[in-house]
Amino acid sequence: MLHHKRKLMKYKMLKEKISYKSRNNKIMLREDNQIYSKDLFENKNIIHNLNNSQSLLIIGDVIDVLRKIPSESISCIVTSPPYWKLRDYYIENQIGQESTSEEYVDKIVEVSKELLRVLKKDGAYFLNLGDTYLEQGLQMIPQRVAQKMIQDVKVLGKNQKKIGWLLRNQIIWHKPNHMPSPVKCRFTNTYEPIYFFTRNDWEKNVYFNLDAIRVPYKSTEKENTFGLPEYLDEKEYKEMLSEIEKINNKLKYNGKFKGEEVNIGASPGGRSSVTGVKYIKKRKTEIEQKIISEYLTKARIKKGISVKDINKILGYTYTAGHWFRSDAGGSLPTSIDWMKLKKILAFDNRYDKVMTETHYILQTIKKHPKGRNPGDIWTMSTAKLSEKHFAVFPEELPRMAISACCRQDGIVLDPFAGSGTTGKVANELGRKSILIELQTQFVDIIRRRCGDVKVISLEKDDEYDDFEENRAIGIQLSQQNRI
Repeated sequence: MLHHKRKLMKYKMLKEKISYKSRNNKIMLREDNQIYSKDLFENKNIIHNLNNSQSLLIIGDVIDVLRKIPSESISCIVTSPPYWKLRDYYIENQIGQESTSEEYVDKIVEVSKELLRVLKKDGAYFLNLGDTYLEQGLQMIPQRVAQKMIQDVKVLGKNQKKIGWLLRNQIIWHKPNHMPSPVKCRFTNTYEPIYFFTRNDWEKNVYFNLDAIRVPYKSTEKENTFGLPEYLDEKEYKEMLSEIEKINNKLKYNGKFKGEEVNIGASPGGRSSVTGVKYIKKRKTEIEQKIISEYLTKARIKKGISVKDINKILGYTYTAGHWFRSDAGGSLPTSIDWMKLKKILAFDNRYDKVMTETHYILQTIKKHPKGRNPGDIWTMSTAKLSEKHFAVFPEELPRMAISACCRQDGIVLDPFAGSGTTGKVANELGRKSILIELQTQFVDIIRRRCGDVKVISLEKDDEYDDFEENRAIGIQLSQQNRI
């Protein structure tokens, strides 16, 4: 009995204990059972020396650890933080037990600021966050977090460039095996949101491999092309104009938006119902704009002529300047401008065919041969584990995110690793991963699921490491209204 009272006192001390402070402003690490003091990523190769399909698991406070990760080193972040007031993990510095929902929202947004710093310019952040009821009212916590994140924009540098979060999608995770609910005054919750963020800087760049996640079509119905060829050269197009006109006269729009076609919408079907059959002129060969801009820049420097002078010769004000830029403001010259540039800069003919050879392409609503875009409703059953873990999201969630948004040589990060699902999927897809977790009792689960895991942990007071015992004490104290 005396021992039990002593443990109760220790747990109360734990709840009131001041946050752990590292010695000499450095993190104390335990690696391979040896304690040493150094900056977590003082050796910058600690991440890059990981083998493909290997995970680095760091046990510690998420903010402390994130601050040690190099800027712009992570390709894809996939995570699901503890939800507010849903479960108590009985550990110091845990997220999810804040006094108010406002404090919780602020904490998640604080974490997101560090995630923005570590994310590469073309990286992606997938945040799965559930909501909470308070006094029978839904708190709209996920939406409040997302709104606060996209409003938190910084202006940096002498050029006053803005940087923050850009919300690309609110994805609905529909749970066909959702938990049954005994409530009788509202509807059962059957979904959770997943927010797809990228960096919101002026380039708005993102790596997105849609082909990796396309969904096969169920229907084999062919598109209606009215018997017209998909491609036409200049001569063929001119010869086909009368036939195109005849078809369009038969297809003349007579729908409910007649006379107000501007309101028909932006869908391909809506546009085609108004425009009918249409061909557009395009280059035959696609080429990266950066390749052409670098080629033209070398030719311009060699010739010793300024962009301003080129604009003046061609009769433009700013247009030519975009041809020499390799960033988001760059563009390719038309085939006519290309030949004019050739006379000015006297470059060779290596890109002449690519830049000047064009054809006409029939504009139709056609199916992609690799399948359709999966859209923003993902139907995935909730996951189950034999081990004791309260919250496990399905493997399909990180699989979609990583497949679409992480290059083969990229690094995946989960700042709230839990049972290690993100790391497991990253390993299966041949990507390196960094997992951050505060709970030491999840290490064995993560090791079992992820296989090749390198573990580093913050130094902690072992006196408070017994999760199961602290949990039991916490439950008893809660029942006695003493916490």
